Amino acid sequence: MKKANAEKIAGAIFPISYLHIIRLLKDKKKIFVKFTRFKRLKKGSKIIFYASGEKLLVGEGTIANIEELDTETAWRRYEQLIFLTKEEYDNYVTKSPITRENRETSYITLFTLENLREFRTPTKTIKPITPTGCYMTKEEYIKMNR
Repeated sequence: MKKANAEKIAGAIFPISYLHIIRLLKDKKKIFVKFTRFKRLKKGSKIIFYASGEKLLVGEGTIANIEELDTETAWRRYEQLIFLTKEEYDNYVTKSPITRENRETSYITLFTLENLREFRTPTKTIKPITPTGCYMTKEEYIKMNR
């Protein structure tokens, strides 16, 4: 994304399983973890959840805090709030879910979310979603907002 468009970023769309979306939206698991290079996200940015199996946008949250920690400290400090089980987390931090290759980094980004909500009507996305996610502009957010 060009620098000129940086101020137009409203947030990001991330693909995750519907089970994990339910944990975030209904089970009060308010920390979304990601190995990410989405450095333009900040407090107040939106994260839209894309149910990858269903290919639908199903909910959102607002970033209240962003923290980068080593994977062991992240789990020890926030295990009750992270949306993954211990087994899922251990698998995620050791192997890429996309390539199945071993991870070389030990730092993970934690997004503490607030105002989590499920969309009344899940909707199709207006743009392709890559396995790692994608930025979303303010204009795209307005078009997708439910």
